[in-house]
Amino acid sequence: MDFVKKVFEIACKTVPEPDKRNLQLVYTPQQDEEMENFTFLMSTLYPLTGQTDFHIHPVDEMILIITGKGEAIIEDKHYDLEPGSVIYAKAGVQHQCKNYSAESMKMACFYIPALPDELIKKIKE
Repeated sequence: MDFVKKVFEIACKTVPEPDKRNLQLVYTPQQDEEMENFTFLMSTLYPLTGQTDFHIHPVDEMILIITGKGEAIIEDKHYDLEPGSVIYAKAGVQHQCKNYSAESMKMACFYIPALPDELIKKIKE
């Protein structure tokens, strides 16, 4: 297992329009044999109009906003996002992130416990 990875060296999966964004699996048990209890991925939303779809996960998610400004919608509530914002999306709770800034929104996403095999396979396709 690589104990140090450089995100800029990890392959990206581009999610198609209308929710175009890049996903990079950094650590997950399905590819890192010593990893057990969480998945870490980087999600990058395109400038001005980048967004995730309104979705849920079967596990809890913590998101750290590194760059960009926009909003998070969690169920029916809206929250401003800027670098340093942290989002908690409990398993089964609908959420969405939108980037309104002229720079990409880089988000460090931690899933606890790890994402299930079928979601990892979908990300890797």
